[in-house]
Amino acid sequence: MSLLHKLSVVLIGALCVIGTSSLALADESLKSDMSQTDDDKKAVKGVQKAKSDAMERDMGRQGPVVQNREKMKAKRHEMMERMKAYREAAKTNSTAPAPVPAPAITPAP
Repeated sequence: MSLLHKLSVVLIGALCVIGTSSLALADESLKSDMSQTDDDKKAVKGVQKAKSDAMERDMGRQGPVVQNREKMKAKRHEMMERMKAYREAAKTNSTAPAPVPAPAITPAP
């Protein structure tokens, strides 16, 4: 075997050993990074849960959208009751002016 051949075999062997050890080191560092990100995710999840619990205590079970919907529903029912009372008063009071019908829309010639 020539010197060049021996040198290339040794060089390739060294690269293989260095490559596998670097892969093992990279795997360990990747696992440690992954465990750190898992810990970060757990911390963020805990903060989000605390915020949602605080919001729930402040507003009760309902969020702002549901509260607004309930408020609008109550307002609508109040208006319906007013209209009902107005109609009943109009029926009993004959001097109340009758509603004026809207003009009929006729097609243009």
